[in-house]
Amino acid sequence: MTFSLRHPMVGHAVIVAGFVLSVGVVQAVYIEPRVREVKTLHSTEARLNSELQDMQSGIHEMEGWATAHPGQDLWTFHVRKALPAQDMVAGFLRSLVPLADRHKVKTQLIQPAGALMQETVADAAGNPMTYMRVELRFHLEATYRELGEYLSDLEAMDQLVVVRSVALSSGTEYPELGADVTIWLYGTP
Repeated sequence: MTFSLRHPMVGHAVIVAGFVLSVGVVQAVYIEPRVREVKTLHSTEARLNSELQDMQSGIHEMEGWATAHPGQDLWTFHVRKALPAQDMVAGFLRSLVPLADRHKVKTQLIQPAGALMQETVADAAGNPMTYMRVELRFHLEATYRELGEYLSDLEAMDQLVVVRSVALSSGTEYPELGADVTIWLYGTP
């Protein structure tokens, strides 16, 4: 039995082979790139949805702030800032002199306590922020009222400053008090 190229089975086999080949070409050239594009678009959509939610929560927080601070402009609101780490101590000490003169506070001792520390905290948006922190210890003498106003003004400074502890003792002259104060300064690396 001889097999001829004109046999109908050969023609059907060629048609099936052509169909399988064209399906493979369509899969490789058209469908696979579209599947990758769809996956990319889904991931972009998820990222944009999370950004949208973050922005909506930010708008909600701004509206809450505006309600809590009527009459103040959000864009011009004064915020404390962390100075660069190499300038934070010098800038802080320079800004202390006018405060101490205004409140009649005598500084008896300024002492660094420990080395420069690096701290990572989350900002309002949840992003990690790295700060450099230094601890300074002061021994101050002033009246109770002057000391309280001085420490209040100190924490309200432009620089990121935290009064960590205050230990009061009797001063060298009545009515003055002695105060051992621990202050944390924060700066950017």
